[in-house]
Amino acid sequence: MSAASAAFSVVGQQQKQASEIAYQDRLSDANARHMQENRDLATKAYLDQANEANRQLAETREAAAASNFDKSREAEEARGSVLASAAESGVSGISLDALLADFHRQEAMFKQRNDQNLLFKQQSTASNIRGYESEAKARISQVKPYQPNPVAPVDYIGPALSVAKSGMDTFINFKTGAKAGSKT
Repeated sequence: MSAASAAFSVVGQQQKQASEIAYQDRLSDANARHMQENRDLATKAYLDQANEANRQLAETREAAAASNFDKSREAEEARGSVLASAAESGVSGISLDALLADFHRQEAMFKQRNDQNLLFKQQSTASNIRGYESEAKARISQVKPYQPNPVAPVDYIGPALSVAKSGMDTFINFKTGAKAGSKT
């Protein structure tokens, strides 16, 4: 191999290496953009789901508070009616106290059930939000960073050895030819 051929070989290898590195860089950049887009979409989906769950919980809280207020008002009106009727009739004593206590008991049971249902809804919402978070994390972790393939290094030694071998072959051929020419 001549020195020019060796030089062309090295230059060709350098160009191929540079091209491969540029290609790997483009793939890495595209992967990084894909990872960021995926992270952004997963985060947005998580936030949307969590906000919707919290909005529904807030509506449930408002409904429970309104229901408790309405029940208290109804119970107060019922107690007032009973007291007014009892006063008009001249009724008092243990039976009236028992009737009023029953209204208080019913109201307390209703509020307790309503508050318990609200607590269950809050726990369910918190659990759902943790599930949405896990889902987002899993989605984000599905896209892995790009692992570039190794790029072959430029071989400087091979062409240099080829040039040296070619020189040695030429020298040996010359010496062998010179010896053969001197015998004639």
